[in-house]
Amino acid sequence: MRVNLPGLYIALGLVLAGLIHIVAVLTLPLLAPRNAQARLAELGPVNTMIQLPAPAPGRQVMPMIAPDVRYATCRFDLANGPVRVRARGAGDLWFIAFYTPEGDNFYTVTGGDMKTAEIDMVISTADQIVTEADVDAPEAFDNIVVVNSPTTEGIVLIRAPMAGPSGAARAEQALKATSCGPHSVARSNP
Repeated sequence: MRVNLPGLYIALGLVLAGLIHIVAVLTLPLLAPRNAQARLAELGPVNTMIQLPAPAPGRQVMPMIAPDVRYATCRFDLANGPVRVRARGAGDLWFIAFYTPEGDNFYTVTGGDMKTAEIDMVISTADQIVTEADVDAPEAFDNIVVVNSPTTEGIVLIRAPMAGPSGAARAEQALKATSCGPHSVARSNP
C-alpha cells in the first residue's frame, strides 16, 4: 500500500489545526484580563453583598445579563474562615449559584428547592469546620446549608426575576436585604 505524500501532509495539517483550535478555545478564558472576578472586584470589597445596577444598553457590569432580572453578588474569600450568605423573601424563581474564580459552577440552589423563605448558607472549605455558635437556637442550625467550596475564593450570584415591570422594586428591595460576611466562629481540622 502506497501513501500519497501530499495527502498525508494535508491530513496531518488538519489534525494539527484541530488540536491548536481546541487548545486555544480551552485556554482563552484563563487568559482573559477582565473575567467576572476582575469586573466584580471593581464594584466593592470581598465578603460584601453588592447589588448590581439594572442593565441598560451599553451599560452592563457583566455581559449577557437579562433585563427582567435583578442581581446581587458577593465575591467571597475563605482565607480567614467561612462566609455566611443570608437572603429573605426568596420566591420560587430565585436562583443562587456559587462559582470558582474561573467561572466553574460548583453549587446551585433555586428558591423552589428551599423549604423556607429565609435562606441561610455558610460557604467553607473542606478543612474548615462550621459550628453552631453563631446560631440563635441549636435547632435553627438545621436550616443552615453548608456549601463546601473547592477554592478559597469565588463568587456567589443571586438572581431575582421580576414578576412583570411592577416587580422591579420588590426584587430590588429583597436583594437589598441580602447579606454576605464572615461566619463568626470556625475552626480548622488539625
